[in-house]
Amino acid sequence: MKYPQLWIPSIIFFLCIINAGESEYISGIEFTGNSSINKSELRSVISLQSSQLFVRKEFSAKKLNKDKILLETYYKSKGFLEVKITQEYVSESENYIKINFYINEGKQYKLKKIELYGNKFFSDAEILKVLNERNSQYYNPVEIRKRLISLKRKYLNIGKLDIGIMDEINILENYVTARINISEGSTYYIKNINVIGLETVKEKYVMRELLFANGELYNIDKIDGSKNRIFESRLFSSVEMFHNIIDNDSGLLDINIKVREYKSSSVEGNFGFKEEPGTGTVFERSTKLGTNVKWIIGNIQHTPSNIEISASLASKINLSIFTDIPEIERDYAVSYTNPWTISYRLPLRIKYFHEESFSLDEREIVDGFKYSIEYNKDRKTRYEISSIIKILESDNDKDPLRELNFKYRSNKIHRPLNPEGGHYLLLSSSLYGTFLGGERHYFKLQGEYRKYIKAFNRNVFAFRMFAGYIYNFDKSNPLKNIYLFNIGGQTSLRGWKSPEAYNEAYKINGALINDMINLEYRFHIWKKIGGEFFIDCGRLYDEINLFTTAQISWDYGVGTVYHSTLGPIRIDLAFPYEEPSKFQVHVSLLYMF
Repeated sequence: MKYPQLWIPSIIFFLCIINAGESEYISGIEFTGNSSINKSELRSVISLQSSQLFVRKEFSAKKLNKDKILLETYYKSKGFLEVKITQEYVSESENYIKINFYINEGKQYKLKKIELYGNKFFSDAEILKVLNERNSQYYNPVEIRKRLISLKRKYLNIGKLDIGIMDEINILENYVTARINISEGSTYYIKNINVIGLETVKEKYVMRELLFANGELYNIDKIDGSKNRIFESRLFSSVEMFHNIIDNDSGLLDINIKVREYKSSSVEGNFGFKEEPGTGTVFERSTKLGTNVKWIIGNIQHTPSNIEISASLASKINLSIFTDIPEIERDYAVSYTNPWTISYRLPLRIKYFHEESFSLDEREIVDGFKYSIEYNKDRKTRYEISSIIKILESDNDKDPLRELNFKYRSNKIHRPLNPEGGHYLLLSSSLYGTFLGGERHYFKLQGEYRKYIKAFNRNVFAFRMFAGYIYNFDKSNPLKNIYLFNIGGQTSLRGWKSPEAYNEAYKINGALINDMINLEYRFHIWKKIGGEFFIDCGRLYDEINLFTTAQISWDYGVGTVYHSTLGPIRIDLAFPYEEPSKFQVHVSLLYMF
């Protein structure tokens, strides 16, 4: 095709008009009476939006009522305590509606001061620091109430179980005086800890997870943390904690822990889509269709130890499934897990694995053992150190490998399936061979960072950066392609069909150094259909001194996304910058990152 880029507007336009039905769409949104806050700022608050080029926004009376409440709440957060908003919608033409918001802002109030009464344990300065409110700024009742919840929790961490906090305001002219009345109550200590519901599990496996002990102050953070730790031991299907005050005068209470034990073993099976990491770089993730069977033998000898036996069959999802016989990948593994390592709360896993996959036109078979210890700082941050002994067999030969790996992961993505905010950081360093033994001796360092920024209500800017470096200690034994960095394909640079196609185009065979950036703008089109514009760039080179001169490969393109119950189904059309006529089409489940 002489002008393949003409597909871009054609595809988007087609998606906008298909199955339009009898829905009503928004032709425009107007605000009247907003003298203090501009229209663009108000539009960023509401969920309904005006239709745009190629994108029609569907009208909903229910959402309109919610948007009115959102606007009133936003105005009050800016100090407009008496704001009144009415809304109406009128039909402009067939299937198109115009929305009008009429706003009576009223006075804008500033905070004169905060008066505190009843606080004895915490000083005025400590409480005002929690409230984080400054005199002469606009009074924000929404934020103050959020801060009062934090203040209450601060009291609950020092045994003030009966804490009561009430707020009231006095208005004089355009100024608000906020009065915070605090009733601290008694201080409570823990007398007894009772565990209820145990059948076969010994009580010590509950008690060792506790962050508090007899005689300590009641602390809500320690209570919640202990509850999570007990549940994460995988011994119980439910965990509840509640207190019972036994002596008001002495400030004594009991903590009761009610648990329900898991079944000792289970068999699970599933069929569907899944996303798995690749064997080369940390950013490689293959979307596969497959089936998995798992047998979990839990509570071994009535302890938190588990043995898991699993097996799976899967095939990668890409356009080749329509032309070639799918390549079936087989995996099976036996693993032992325990949330404790000796007497430390460091989850350990010992695993034997057998993996069969296809990479760079070669069939790979990996057999090995992995011993790993994890430290979970919180639910979003994890450290892992692992020792791996494996034999990698390809179509050509076998390689025994011994690896020592350290990995840090911080996952703070909002809604991981359809990211709309937050960030992700992964750092991985691996030492192969040297004092560990084996035939390959090299060091591999990798890092990946992702950032998601919500824009224009339902749209998202997505950014990913990857960098990787390999140092080969044994110069007389060059690393094979399978151990090097490769780019190209639907997980990296979409302007090329695969890493093999990229290597052929640039007459290379992988490299020791890789850096790459992916940019995407994801937008909503209609109902469950969305789109994306993207740019990918990356490069491969072998020496650090080529950092400023190494050639950069670019591609750009457009994608369509259908948000199914299984996750986003994505079709990308990508054009290599140097040869846009050699465009590529990729089909995959889930976003690329």
